[in-house]
Amino acid sequence: MRPLTTYLLLLATLLTGCRRDLWVYTDEFRQVELVTDWKKATEKPGGMTWWFMNDDYSGRNYHEKTADVTHAWLGLPRGTYDGVVFDYSPAEYSHQEFIGMTHADSALVRLKPSADQPGADLHLYGDYAVPADQSGAIPRYLPTGMYQLAAEPEIMNADTLHGVEILTGEEGDLILWKNRDKYANTLVTQTLEANPQPIVWQLRVVVYVKGIGYMQSVRGSVAGLADGCWLGPLRHTGSPCLQALDNWTRREVGNNEGYIVTNIKTFGLPDDGMPSSSARSIHSTRADETEGGMHIPYRERLQINLKFLLRDQSTVMTYHFDVGSECISIDGANLEVHVDIPIDYSGGIPDLPYVESKGGTGFDADVTPWADGGTADETM
Repeated sequence: MRPLTTYLLLLATLLTGCRRDLWVYTDEFRQVELVTDWKKATEKPGGMTWWFMNDDYSGRNYHEKTADVTHAWLGLPRGTYDGVVFDYSPAEYSHQEFIGMTHADSALVRLKPSADQPGADLHLYGDYAVPADQSGAIPRYLPTGMYQLAAEPEIMNADTLHGVEILTGEEGDLILWKNRDKYANTLVTQTLEANPQPIVWQLRVVVYVKGIGYMQSVRGSVAGLADGCWLGPLRHTGSPCLQALDNWTRREVGNNEGYIVTNIKTFGLPDDGMPSSSARSIHSTRADETEGGMHIPYRERLQINLKFLLRDQSTVMTYHFDVGSECISIDGANLEVHVDIPIDYSGGIPDLPYVESKGGTGFDADVTPWADGGTADETM
């Protein structure tokens, strides 16, 4: 019996020595309360995402989507965080992508390429459409060799919380299972508040046109708008993109003159105080502070490209306007950029020649297929 007793004792010792401790994730204990107010947002959404990134550059980040857009419980280990709260979730945005979400200095929302890249057109998407000093910053669309057309952003609202210090809990993500009750009793509830606001702008373009009665349709593009927004400081990227200008409305004022108008959504003008979207992070770059508050050095320069099909449905007229502060106005309170090319614009305005009508003189606000025929080019 003695050899058997020795064996049983040895087996018990081995089993006891090999037993692993059980652990539980600390984020199961929700000690941080997030209260979100959407009064300043475009609308109250049907879902929201909270995303908190540890300031120690460890790459640790905690995020979750919730259908309760006014209140959420967060489980965050002790430490200091920067947080972003925005409507819906990254997967629900088809026109913009989220990059670098491991730290506030690299967190970025950027425009995706348009799903429908147009065919080759030098005046709207090619070398005539982009200023030389922007040509290296806007990518090419390889199948056509044209510049890549960026998508129009979907409405988005966001708020950032900087330097949030979580005072209770463990510094790591795990605690021993046997200590869970003791851990829960040491937690103190902290309340955070977020107030998301719109971060997508509107661009309104107004161009005065002579001979407006001779036009059939018009298409356009704009080079020089920002291609995204850095989520940490909620400031535009410093890099440009190319966006389409379609869905124009014609308004006549008499004497065969008038103007065309269109509106698109955008991330606004590039911020010269921020790096391009291709940078890995904004590092220590922060907003310039003045006595009047935050000063944003927006780059007030855009190139407006227009292509008119005249009412004979054969003649095409193209125009390029390299405009600056004399034509651009910024309404920061309403997140709007206005471009106005007036009748007395120093660089000249579209002046459409008389052509015979083919099947009527009506204006078609939709895109009309371009026919081969006489083409004239005016560069302003």
